[in-house]
Amino acid sequence: MMYTTTNKDSKHVMHLIQKDTIGAEIGVWLGNTSQQFLQKGIKKLYMIDAYSVEPYKDNSEMSYQEYLAKYQHVTGEFAEAGFMRYYDEVYKTVKQKFELIEQAELCRTTSNNWFEEFLAAKGHGNPEMLDWIYIDGDHSFEGCYSDLENALKVVKPGGLIIGDDYYWPNSKWGKKGVTEAVDKIKDENNFTLIRHGETQYSMTI
Repeated sequence: MMYTTTNKDSKHVMHLIQKDTIGAEIGVWLGNTSQQFLQKGIKKLYMIDAYSVEPYKDNSEMSYQEYLAKYQHVTGEFAEAGFMRYYDEVYKTVKQKFELIEQAELCRTTSNNWFEEFLAAKGHGNPEMLDWIYIDGDHSFEGCYSDLENALKVVKPGGLIIGDDYYWPNSKWGKKGVTEAVDKIKDENNFTLIRHGETQYSMTI
């Protein structure tokens, strides 16, 4: 869930998205960034978001109670049932927004489940592997690091890992876990990290 309705910084990575490529977005929310990707004339966009409270129940970014309190102003409720009603409505809205767009495939599932299913269906090295992936899902260290590790399995050599929330300066909700996870993957694989805008990043694998 996003604290605001729009990712205002994602525009700074759109020049990286080439026409007729295959990409995936981890963490879709209202689909505003998804729309920007689709406007680039891409061949396929997998849109992955759990739309659920479950990923927050065991998450080092914040406690579950902190999560409920942080987003209470968005959902209008503090109870879990209220959050799930809100998530269901958001998913319904996003599904309707993209259901007639052939290039878009909305996947209501966790990123771990999606990666597993994608690899089982495509197989590593398949020509339909991803040209790029945009990671803006779980902001805990372990969640982001898992997404980054899995991205290495589904993105073609020479492809791009792109993401959000890297090194938020002067932010109350600074994404320390994301920054640490990205730096760890970068150092382990000797990738060159390029920053875009305020919080966007990219790495060629």
